[in-house]
Amino acid sequence: MAENVIILPDETQEEYELVRRKWIGEFEPDGYLEERLVEILIENDWSLKRAVRRLNQAESVAENVTPKQREKYAAERAFYRSLNAVYQLRKDLMKFDEKRSRELEKENRKLKEELEKRPPAPIGSVLTKAAGSAKTGEPKTPAQQLFRGQKHPKKRQKIAILDQWAEIETVDSKTVTTLYPPNDELIKEGQAMLPPPEMVYRRLHFVGPVPPEYYWTTDDEQKREIGGLGTQRMMVDTWLEAIEREMESGTGHIGPCGGNLPRPHERGGCDCEVCTHNRALLEGAGT
Repeated sequence: MAENVIILPDETQEEYELVRRKWIGEFEPDGYLEERLVEILIENDWSLKRAVRRLNQAESVAENVTPKQREKYAAERAFYRSLNAVYQLRKDLMKFDEKRSRELEKENRKLKEELEKRPPAPIGSVLTKAAGSAKTGEPKTPAQQLFRGQKHPKKRQKIAILDQWAEIETVDSKTVTTLYPPNDELIKEGQAMLPPPEMVYRRLHFVGPVPPEYYWTTDDEQKREIGGLGTQRMMVDTWLEAIEREMESGTGHIGPCGGNLPRPHERGGCDCEVCTHNRALLEGAGT
């Protein structure tokens, strides 16, 4: 737990740790910079939940509402600033990887052109090099073949992913769903990506209890009462079909996507109950 986070009497350590685990599980921070940004995000989310709870308490007795509203708005601004900081860092890193990839591709083409211009090497030298590579090639012992660092994070292929944040709250007894970015802007973002996106992550944030329109997200009464975070993880085609259904419904709310995909192995995988169950379904269907 962050040192500057204080747990008040009407809060619990367990609630804070749940929020913290969910954020770390969603972003899987790599390195000190990402870890620090996610910690700030966790602190601001915790402060936002506290401000919403205080506002609800003040409204229930109809006193001191305006200062509580200001506190809530300030907490929201701090939360979204920290959330955007994490997203911007990921985008910057992705742009850096794309730039470096283009540079390497250019260097490889140049090297290939230079090699094609060189005269062929004598047969004797080729055989000598081949013999040398045989000595230093693939490991031969069972242990060397088993332990080759093949599952290290640096060995994982990166998957292009679209991220969308859904803020869901009750305002004047009406459920309001706000998407960041909106669907049309996320489509433009995907069109600008190379390689093109393969998956969409929708992160649902329930400010306060889960409203009836979203009871499909969980059957757990305690989770419905607390609210918090949820995730839809789907292929891009599934997302496009989902947003078409949502537009036709005219409610402005998010609907089910037909079942979440398990977290990809390329992003570290996940052995939680939900991901394990969904992975078993996919394997059983031969997909």
